[in-house]
Amino acid sequence: MNILITQLGLDLDRIIMDPTTGALGYGLEYTYSVMERLRIAALKQGDTIIQRSFIMDIGTEVWKIKENKLSYEEAPTLGDPEKRGIAWEAITTMAFLLTGADVVILRHPRAAELVNEMIDELM
Repeated sequence: MNILITQLGLDLDRIIMDPTTGALGYGLEYTYSVMERLRIAALKQGDTIIQRSFIMDIGTEVWKIKENKLSYEEAPTLGDPEKRGIAWEAITTMAFLLTGADVVILRHPRAAELVNEMIDELM
């Protein structure tokens, strides 16, 4: 897609990729492996077309999955729904940051706080 967009005249420096688009419904593991393969190809092959930044709309994706929509009554073993969603959002964000996400969009303020705390610990 990046090649086609540049052939239409868009400057390559204005492209940012969302690797979750092709992985909708496949989950974290699939998206993670897509990101890994893109980064490795960009580095190993010197492919400038895929040496673009990654943007991840984690907040939107995490809060609409089945497990985060279930109430406590529907799934008591999963615990408090809000805490579950916050943890899911923070953990997913950290996984994507570790594999090369450049921009992350979060929804819950507490998830953002947790991510910032984890980044501070790593620094």
